[in-house]
Amino acid sequence: MQLSYQGGFSLVKPYGGEEGSGYGQGDGRADGPRLSGAVQWANHPRRRSDGRMLPNAGGLVTTPDGAKVTFLMQGRTVFGENAKGESVGGQNIVMWFEADAERYRWLNDAMCVVEGVIAGLGAIRFRVFECVNELIGES
Repeated sequence: MQLSYQGGFSLVKPYGGEEGSGYGQGDGRADGPRLSGAVQWANHPRRRSDGRMLPNAGGLVTTPDGAKVTFLMQGRTVFGENAKGESVGGQNIVMWFEADAERYRWLNDAMCVVEGVIAGLGAIRFRVFECVNELIGES
């Protein structure tokens, strides 16, 4: 999944420190073997006093066959440097989906973990992994 902010991202720090809240919205693409399509999304994260961002985003994936799949994601953005010495934001996120189209109903019970990186000004790349509970069905 690749997302980008359209119109920028706003951060408000009303208490004289680093703590605050943000807002941004945008679009993107989901491209995977089981789910792909155009993405619309919005993020309303909190910013902790230590500078960590706490993503709180949701949106919609519209698949090529016209199905609508909603999603919610929450987690942490941890800032650091990549191997090139560039400042980057690493994304550690949990994600849930919901769909009413039969082909995508498997998502209704899926919990996903996401690793990602803020790749440039307002551009975010994610890899989404479904968590599978292998204890189901055991006696």
